[in-house]
This record gives sequence, C-alpha cells and structure tokens, in this order.
Amino acid sequence: MSFFDNIVDKLFSKQSPKTAFIHEVLKRSDQEVLGFERWKKTENAKGLLADIERAYFMKKQGIVSAVEVHLLDSQYANGFAISFNKEFTKESFGHVFDFLKDRGLAQGYKLAQGDRRVLDKDTYEEIIEKWYLKPQTEVDKGVSDQKYGNILIEKTEIDREPSYIKLMANVYQDRLYTKAKPFSELIEQLFKPIET
Repeated sequence: MSFFDNIVDKLFSKQSPKTAFIHEVLKRSDQEVLGFERWKKTENAKGLLADIERAYFMKKQGIVSAVEVHLLDSQYANGFAISFNKEFTKESFGHVFDFLKDRGLAQGYKLAQGDRRVLDKDTYEEIIEKWYLKPQTEVDKGVSDQKYGNILIEKTEIDREPSYIKLMANVYQDRLYTKAKPFSELIEQLFKPIET
C-alpha cells in the first residue's frame, strides 16, 4: 500500500472503536474567538482559503498542489481532507477548521454537536476536535429538506501537532428527505471569498 493510499484509508475508513481518556464539549474561549475574527480579516486568510479551494479542484483533475488535499466521492458520502504542511501554521490550521463550521452554519445548518476527545494510543496521543452540523429542519408535504446532508468536520492532532482536517457530507437515502444538493455546490459556498 502506497503512502497516499495509507493516508486515504486512515482518513475515510471505518476505524476501530477508540477509548477517550478525555471527552469534553468543544467551546472556544473569548480570546480564541477574537483571534479567529481577526484572522478572517487578513490577506493571509483569504489567500489560504483560495489555495485550499484551488487545491481541491486541482486534485479533482489529478493534479498535485502545495496544499495537500484528499478526496472521497461516493453515492452516500462526499468529502475531502486537508493535510497539515508548511503552507499552514498551527493557528491558521485551527482557524480553517472553525471557518468550515461557520460557513456550514451559514448554509442553513445548526450545530448538533461539538466535542474534543483525547485518545491514548499505544505509541502516541491523538486529539480529535469535531463539529457535527445538521440541516435546520424545513418540512414540505412531509418531506424534510436535507440540504447537503449532515456535515461532519474533524481536526486531528497527533502528539499535539496538527495532522489533518476532514469534512464529510453524509446524505440520507430516504423518501422522508429531499434529494441532497450537489456537493460541488457546498464546496463553492464553503470557499467563497470572505467579505470584509
């Protein structure tokens, strides 16, 4: 198995159950929120988000870019992961994670869950922060609008160092829900330019 296949397998496969030795609600401090709001107004933020979007579309064409993106396209789940590398700082990587949540909320979603798990592995410590977004329920003739499906956003650190951010949209295949909107449309909404 190649290095890339190994990473993709870890990102998108069902993993064995993990035992958390710390499990807590994910809530940002006032200082973290202020730092995030300041970051969004910077040229660095605008450039970085544009680079991620460009890397996503380049990856769709099989082209590698400086921002390393991995894709998952299937009938019921679509998503991508961004690997941490020299294009990011630890702080900017965390801001991208929170930015994806905010952009999801702006699409008519509500925050269903936000948590942080610290996992003790045999040879390393893993920290997973998670935002789980569900569509605001709009029912028309007994059918709920699922928008793009449920959205899961995770940021993983290994030994307190950033590793990757993963975003997945999981759709319902049920007559009680509308057909999901195209994932490509969600990508456009997530990475549209920041208005200042």
